[in-house]
Amino acid sequence: MSGFRSKLARLRSVGSSPEPEGAGRVGAHTKCGAGLPGERVQMPGGALRLMMRRFNTRQAHGEVPIGRALGVAASTVARLTFDPTLEGLDLSRALFLDTETTGLAGGAGTIPFLIGLGRFTDGAFEVEQLFLEQVGEERPMLEHLRSRIEEASCVITYNGKSFDWPLLRTRYVLNRVPMVKPRAHIDLLHAARRIYKSRLQRVRLVDLEEQVLDFRREGDVPGSEIPALYFAYLRGGDAGPMCGVLEHNVNDILALAAILSRLAEGYEALRLDEDARDRLGYAEVAAKVGDEERAASFASAAIAAEGDASCSLRALLLTSRLARRRGDVAGEGDALRGALVHADPTACAMVHLALAKHYEHRGHDLGAALRHARETCEAETAEGSAHRVARLERRLARTEAPSTP
Repeated sequence: MSGFRSKLARLRSVGSSPEPEGAGRVGAHTKCGAGLPGERVQMPGGALRLMMRRFNTRQAHGEVPIGRALGVAASTVARLTFDPTLEGLDLSRALFLDTETTGLAGGAGTIPFLIGLGRFTDGAFEVEQLFLEQVGEERPMLEHLRSRIEEASCVITYNGKSFDWPLLRTRYVLNRVPMVKPRAHIDLLHAARRIYKSRLQRVRLVDLEEQVLDFRREGDVPGSEIPALYFAYLRGGDAGPMCGVLEHNVNDILALAAILSRLAEGYEALRLDEDARDRLGYAEVAAKVGDEERAASFASAAIAAEGDASCSLRALLLTSRLARRRGDVAGEGDALRGALVHADPTACAMVHLALAKHYEHRGHDLGAALRHARETCEAETAEGSAHRVARLERRLARTEAPSTP
């Protein structure tokens, strides 16, 4: 094992110098000669093709320096992921993981032939790539991955809970290699979907790079082409096309660190240039985890940004719910009346229903409650609407009836 560790040290110092400082906007560039880069390292379970890159923490992936991920608070990640068990996690020991596979459907026949691992170490961001040169030689790759997971406080992926980790777990079982479960698994896809779903039609990693990080890959290998390129390599083809796959994987790892930072920073402080829909996404997440002051602040900012009508409507409805929770009757009414302005015909009935309840139970204005109750037919059953109107008419009649001497 000492020979393996010495080769790791040599890989860190040779051909893996840190990238230049500054906010560069280009992706990683993998250099290939006649064969694949890196070194074939002999391990107890067999040989492993290992490639290593080190990046200066000040280098940016798009607009975000990758080193900013070191400053992310575990408490923020716990809120973004709805997972309170992440409170107190040491994110400086996180392992960023991404795989390239022989297929996108998963299952026992799909093999992860390239595993990218990123971690902060010795003042830099280090990316290791474990490459399967021959099918059937997975054991050393899986054992090295296991050692990295054992060292890490958590694993961070993008769609890893649904794809990467189940696939790796299957390979451990089929290869009869003892498996270690990550102490924690943070899948950024779910947090990103909650924040950006209103603005982005899709939330693939490349969509977030372009629309959130302002990063565009030049000459990137499409993920759909990667399995065919690997099979061509196995048939004795040129290693050159595989270098594009290696570069694709490195950029995926760098993107994970940048997205973690952007998601957390967006939750912790309001950005002046933040899209109204993103502000609303943060507000809704904060409301669900009970961070109501932050939720109200972001909802108010979403309203002030004057986004589209749907965004304003949702922000105003959220504002009304938050006001009701803290007993702010006037604030609830103001928000609901504002929501009525932005509501389309379908949503109008729903807002009228909310206003009818507000005026009857908290605003103590039965006349206003009745006016809104007469507009709720499309938001509740005809029987329910009729019952509400009749009840309010009876109550109003009692209050208006002259008192007997």
